Amino acid sequence: MIFHLNLLHLVLVIGAMAAVHLALREIRGRSVRPWRLFALPAVALILGMILVLFQLAARQPSWWFGAVFVAGAAVGTVRGATMILKVDQNLRLLRPTSRRALFWVTLAIPIAIGVEIGGAMVGADGAQLRLASAFTMALCAGLLAGRAVALAARLQSAPHVDFRRMS
Repeated sequence: MIFHLNLLHLVLVIGAMAAVHLALREIRGRSVRPWRLFALPAVALILGMILVLFQLAARQPSWWFGAVFVAGAAVGTVRGATMILKVDQNLRLLRPTSRRALFWVTLAIPIAIGVEIGGAMVGADGAQLRLASAFTMALCAGLLAGRAVALAARLQSAPHVDFRRMS
């Protein structure tokens, strides 16, 4: 361990970069395949679980993180159910139109990872920072997972929009 860091911190950095990469295509307004809706929440869930495991090792109550995740999932589900969704049923592509919230949630992921790494480098004095970053990641993972589930549920009943004619 160098500066109180371990290999999981390297996994967190790589995962944060992957999360930003996965979100960029949708944030830019490009069409995406339906399976890509679940790629970003899957990465966020993995990163969140790593941070929660760090906190469980520090003897924090596990129900806190579950409650934050469920609250985030509820808000994400409402967000996914109310946003405008354009779907080309023939090409099996979708284009969510509202991307500002996705930008801020995705931006919070590398910030939370940076706070976790900074708190680990500080040592025992950074325990509160590490706890806050775990809560932030649980919230972001819940928001993204709820949004993806709501959008996936709406895919089959969404009206057809021909993307080739929109260009």
